[in-house]
Amino acid sequence: MAVIAPAIYVNHGRGPMSLLGEEDHLRLTIFFRDELKRLVNWRSVNAIILVTAHWEEEIVSISSAKHHDLYFDYYDHPSETYQYRYDAPGDPELAKRIQASLQNAGIDSRLDPKRGWDHGVFVPMMLINPSADIPIIQVSVLSNQDPEQHYALGQVLYQFRKEGIAIIGSGMSYHNMNEIKFRRDTGKVVNAEFDEYLNKACTSGNDKRKQDLIVWDSQPGARDAHPPRAAEHLMPLIVIAGAGGEGPGERIFNWDMSGTFRLSGFIWKGE
Repeated sequence: MAVIAPAIYVNHGRGPMSLLGEEDHLRLTIFFRDELKRLVNWRSVNAIILVTAHWEEEIVSISSAKHHDLYFDYYDHPSETYQYRYDAPGDPELAKRIQASLQNAGIDSRLDPKRGWDHGVFVPMMLINPSADIPIIQVSVLSNQDPEQHYALGQVLYQFRKEGIAIIGSGMSYHNMNEIKFRRDTGKVVNAEFDEYLNKACTSGNDKRKQDLIVWDSQPGARDAHPPRAAEHLMPLIVIAGAGGEGPGERIFNWDMSGTFRLSGFIWKGE
């Protein structure tokens, strides 16, 4: 019997910066490259279902080919960042099983054999597992950004953890791009209250966690951290929280990007 695999929410940072070793992203690089392997035995993981903020669709979409090229969905970066390769395999049969499980739960979905893996996938994975030997299924978030539907998606994905399949959500717990661009290095964290709300919600048991997260946008600082119609980077966290099972999560990453924007990551290990 496979060991239950973790559900993990990670912050992928700005574009390919953590891959470049950019000074402001060094903390994130170290977390992906060194620290996460002390928390997760990747050799025991049979596959990864990776929910990415950079793929929004009207219905849940699931990568379903044996191989997916990379989709370089960032701009104005060094030429080397458009030459990356990450040749982990896909898993068409697992993709079909995910779709069937969603259908059984009344959640519409579709298989997509063509779309490449975006930087929400390959940026963290190139550091987490450079050997690229674990199959990956990329899963979209919903463009409606409905938190209850995203939590329900995670609850369906939970069952796959019992097969040794890790569920990873890749986004950013703070993602106001206008602020990130123009308000850096202030010496003051601008989202401390909202970050603490996320921490309390995610480290609660399932019922309270769900109750708190589906009303995330009514929390102080919520729309400063994730503006209206631009909360796609929070949705993977809500999916992962739904996939967390009954027990509380644990905060495993807490970083003040540019000394201004606090980002948190979480893991659910048990059932």
